[in-house]
Amino acid sequence: MFDLRQQKNGRPLLVGHRGAMDVAPENTMASFEAGLAGGADIVELDVQLTADKQVILFHDDNFMPKLGIKGRIGDYSADYLQTLDVGSWFGEKFARTPMPLLDEVLAWGKDRGVALMIELKHGPVYEPELDKATVALIEDHHMVDEVIITSFDQFALKRVQEMNSNIATSFIYICRLLDPLTAVNGLSLTALSPATNFLTHEEVQVIQAAGYACSPGGWWWDYATLLAWGVDTISSNDPASVVWPER
Repeated sequence: MFDLRQQKNGRPLLVGHRGAMDVAPENTMASFEAGLAGGADIVELDVQLTADKQVILFHDDNFMPKLGIKGRIGDYSADYLQTLDVGSWFGEKFARTPMPLLDEVLAWGKDRGVALMIELKHGPVYEPELDKATVALIEDHHMVDEVIITSFDQFALKRVQEMNSNIATSFIYICRLLDPLTAVNGLSLTALSPATNFLTHEEVQVIQAAGYACSPGGWWWDYATLLAWGVDTISSNDPASVVWPER
């Protein structure tokens, strides 16, 4: 099982958000290469299920904002989706960039010294086959100890745990909770992933005292404060831009 705790290297683990989404189009091989080159310990990515039940990388629940076409991932086959250009919206340099399958990304990440944080993107259709197919691919690539699966969907995380209890898991949530531990009753998680803009020092301490890693996400990052609070991971859209304070 992958260990998310910062004590492994004396600082929080650095997560490249969707690879390095400020440097290259998110959830593409170019973005993952940029995240790795930028020093990311973990590369985060988003997966959805195609019409022919393959696991492919894409964040949004519809294509219109980036690709200008109607529909969503589950409407199309993997073969068709891989003909789409998911790079031109970011810049002409990335024109004709394809949408990668999870199978390709796992093969890329194997033994590269970087873990993969895989977010299961459920909704508006909740598809248990996504969870099953994702776990099967991880097992096929012998990467159980090199991945973390995250989701807003507790049912999905429970299915993952039932299929393979050795895969690290984290529950994502965006809210203030009187007791964040009550939100994960019935789950055997590795970490909790609260949004940074709702996070407090006290909540970090509660999470860690219960034996979980605190692996926050979101779009608001006050790195100095989060480092002082002792979070276990920090995230960046450009890992190369993160400068660690001298110890």
